[in-house]
Amino acid sequence: MPKRLLIIMIALALGSTLSVAQERIWNLDQTDQEAFLVFGVPETDDVGVSFWCILQSGIVKFYVPETGPDLKLADSVDFELVIAAKTYPLKGKTSVNEEAGTISLETELKTADPMFSALQEANHFSVKVGASSNVFPLGEADFASLLEACKTP
Repeated sequence: MPKRLLIIMIALALGSTLSVAQERIWNLDQTDQEAFLVFGVPETDDVGVSFWCILQSGIVKFYVPETGPDLKLADSVDFELVIAAKTYPLKGKTSVNEEAGTISLETELKTADPMFSALQEANHFSVKVGASSNVFPLGEADFASLLEACKTP
């Protein structure tokens, strides 16, 4: 009997974790100065990853709010995006993520970076930072509209 209770508790815990992950969606938003493509739960602080820019700047910033536990603040970190079995090496800067109490990572990309073409054709991508690796689906990610808003005129 205790074994069955333990199995049920584990199943419930995993089920609730999966349901939270399933609530994350891609959302494109734009203000009069910036555009954002965010994979997260609408109306919450739950963000898996985000891409954002100052309109017509030619630069898209890629933000990973939670990374590996071994990273240090204000550090320059090598990391990778893996898209359709191709690895794109990147370098980002760490900062504190006060909401999650973790270290976040951000980097800048040019709107013409070939990585964006790969993202538009793939169905998922992964972010590898140190020993940490996270996979994100791309089903509804509107990179075309984001890049249009971000590119220089």
